[in-house]
Amino acid sequence: MASTSQIVGALLARLRAALPQMAVEYFAGAEDDYPLPHPQGAVLLCLRGSQFGPLRDGYGQLRTLQLTATVLLSQSSAGVADGDVLDAVRQSCLGFAPPDCQPAWLLSETFLGYRDGVARYAIALATDTLQVADVDPESSSRLTVVSLEEQA
Repeated sequence: MASTSQIVGALLARLRAALPQMAVEYFAGAEDDYPLPHPQGAVLLCLRGSQFGPLRDGYGQLRTLQLTATVLLSQSSAGVADGDVLDAVRQSCLGFAPPDCQPAWLLSETFLGYRDGVARYAIALATDTLQVADVDPESSSRLTVVSLEEQA
């Protein structure tokens, strides 16, 4: 089972490959607190939380990870248009399956505003994985019979 950091790391690598002209990193703070180091802008990925389904067979739950890619676009630099960057972020995330996850889907896109020469957008996305219990092997039941027929 992939850890949360492995899942986030895979998404960061995917975004970096699609947007080499921009800074791409994990940042959990407010976008106004981010010191924009790159002249064209940045994509800031942040884990916003998870929702969980019911416990299955006492060992695992469906986990829906919710993430936000905040896009900061410097309006002083010539080059990539806002729409092109947003398209690249959406294309990179939609359908991408991080390790041990289902393909990601988009939830929303919001214009956060324009301040200090920087346009700000937030793209929310989600992906499903399983959260598996750490069970003591001595206390768990063992497989004793294998059959090719499904039992109701």
